[in-house]
Order: sequence, then C-alpha cells, then structure tokens
Amino acid sequence: MRLALSFAAALFVAAPVLANETAAPAALERAPRQGEVLRDTGGRLIGKVYQAQPSGAVLAIVNGATVRIPANTLSIVDGKLVTTLTKSEALKQK
Repeated sequence: MRLALSFAAALFVAAPVLANETAAPAALERAPRQGEVLRDTGGRLIGKVYQAQPSGAVLAIVNGATVRIPANTLSIVDGKLVTTLTKSEALKQK
C-alpha cells in the first residue's frame, strides 16, 4: 500500500513537469515555411527557415549556423515570421 501511495505521489509531483515539456505551443495563424525569412521584432533579418519541426519550433540558418528557434518565441506579424529573439540570442540556441 505504501509503495502504491509513494508511486502515486511521485506521479502527482512529476505530472506538471511532464506537461510543460510536452505541452503544445500556442498555434501560429499558419505554419512556417521552408526558405521563409525569419525576422526579429524590429524587422531585422535573423535568418531563413531550414525546417519546421512538429513541436512548433523551427530550424533556421543564422550566419551559416543551423539553430533551433523555440516555438514560444515565434509569431506571425503582418504575414511575416517573427521571433522575440535577437540575432545574437538566436545564435546561442542549440
């Protein structure tokens, strides 16, 4: 009985962590497209989308490096793909 309760308690504590890792990002009004230009919130060029990922993130080519731009930083503004990251922040992404 104690083992069952301990297991249940562990699941209860771990559930929010697991939910955050697998939670779907806020949906964009359209999916990013391969080759699409990625800009920062000021309209400056960050790079180009190499691949959209099922998680909602995109792989982008920034200064010749492939970086993963998290879905929670992406939005569509006036039909353009925008990230809240700066170019230097994007280059630090893995």
